[in-house]
Amino acid sequence: METITVHEAVARTLLAAGQNTIFGLLGDGNMQYCANYMDLGGRFIGAVHEGNAVSMADGYARETDRVAVVSVTHGPAVTNTLTAFTEAVRAGSPVLLLSGETPEKRDFVQHIDLRAAASLAGASYRQVLRPEHVIDDVAKALITVETAGRPMLLDIPYALLNVEIDYEISRFITSRAVPSGPAADEDSLDRAVGILAAAQRPLVLAGAGAVRSGARDELAALAVQLGAPLATTLLAKDYFAGVPGHVGVCGTVSHDVGIETISSADCLVVFGASLNQYTAAHGDLVRDKAIVQCDVDPAALGRHFPVDAGIVGDAQGTAAAIRSMLAEAEIAPRGFNSEKLRRRLEERDPRSEFTDAGTQGVLDMRTAMIELDEALPSDRSVVTDTGRFMGAPWKYLHTGGGGRFHHTVNFGSIGLGLATALGAAFADRSGLTVAVAGDGGVAMSYMELATAARERLPLVVVILDDGCYGAEYTKLAESGLDPQYSLLDSPDLYDVARSLGCTAVRATSVAELREAAALVAQGQLPVVIDVRADPRVDPGVLNG
Repeated sequence: METITVHEAVARTLLAAGQNTIFGLLGDGNMQYCANYMDLGGRFIGAVHEGNAVSMADGYARETDRVAVVSVTHGPAVTNTLTAFTEAVRAGSPVLLLSGETPEKRDFVQHIDLRAAASLAGASYRQVLRPEHVIDDVAKALITVETAGRPMLLDIPYALLNVEIDYEISRFITSRAVPSGPAADEDSLDRAVGILAAAQRPLVLAGAGAVRSGARDELAALAVQLGAPLATTLLAKDYFAGVPGHVGVCGTVSHDVGIETISSADCLVVFGASLNQYTAAHGDLVRDKAIVQCDVDPAALGRHFPVDAGIVGDAQGTAAAIRSMLAEAEIAPRGFNSEKLRRRLEERDPRSEFTDAGTQGVLDMRTAMIELDEALPSDRSVVTDTGRFMGAPWKYLHTGGGGRFHHTVNFGSIGLGLATALGAAFADRSGLTVAVAGDGGVAMSYMELATAARERLPLVVVILDDGCYGAEYTKLAESGLDPQYSLLDSPDLYDVARSLGCTAVRATSVAELREAAALVAQGQLPVVIDVRADPRVDPGVLNG
């Protein structure tokens, strides 16, 4: 058995567990094992700021559905992570944050209570108590984060790092069984099929859990068997793109045909979605409907609204079981997914849903999103920051080619979207990642554009630049106060992007948007598109 230091053991255990990429920022408390990790062939992606490192890990975890590891030093490095770490917790991202207790010195200036910091973010906490525990503790932390779906702060105290221990790969890694999802019970399935048999206008609704399950084909087949249209939550946006009868997102960002179709359904069969207030449009889209809900988490069933049949089970397996029972009962398809509906969806023109408010030198954000949706490569994931601008990309910019949709609204903080998009781009270099953020949010994190340029990421950053904090502009005006107080006098983000090594375009017209898309097609990545907009125009989430 080999004798090595604790810091060497941390690096080896991460790699033995398949963690070939970690994010972070070096400092006294983590630089030794991070250096060992890189020496052994691991990819360490350094961020400019610790909070951005956590956001990158968050984006990587969301895009891959795998545990992502981020490492920072102690003290202020941990406090720098807390907003991003809280976002990851509330998003349910499997993120493991490695830090450590400060050196055992009296009145050490960087000391902070790490357990309290983890608790403040809502994360779990584990401390390595003895040197010989570190191998199993790292392995168990990775497993716990994966199975619990909750981020953890693992405290590897500075005082332990140079202690020598006997190294052997943890049996928590070598002998781990792959967990399988729960199987739905017969009584729950019987209740669900009975409800579906009675429904005349059923609709299949898929959420992020269905995406993680890989249930697309089974759910599309179930919809055919039921004669039902399909919809998704925002986080499963475009999951059924190309499937006839896909009415888009269910909720506060639905388009007119979608709202009409979902409202007239008499039954929703829901897979991997919590049916939160936004998906249900504050109850309007679930009222007077029978609801069948399937989720791997029993606590998700009926969490926000009562359900008529709750099924604990994996979306893919449950959909297959329901299809089999429907066939056995000879339940005929309904006509809700009609030729008329499919024709209306094909003929829908998003430009007809609003009056373009662009003028000389500024673009309407909604028009900008439609133009980029058509002009950018279709194989893409989309990540949005938080802000007033969100309604434009949520309604009019789509994913494609197996790409995913992510947002950073779970904690309501602006400024997290750019780094989260970098993490998603690191996860999948074969496709494009498109980040959409406001100028206020980008101003909080634009130094990470240097990271994107250094790594030559397949990334497009669209800045919807109205020169203000948009939500505050609207709220000040609504309160009878001067909205000019929300205006930003910040550096020209086009110039900033170029100075940090990105290809940049200042877009004040549709023609300039198309020029930017041409640069993307030529591979001049990363590309930053600074879309100039009017602060007086609120693209809204609900309003047209």
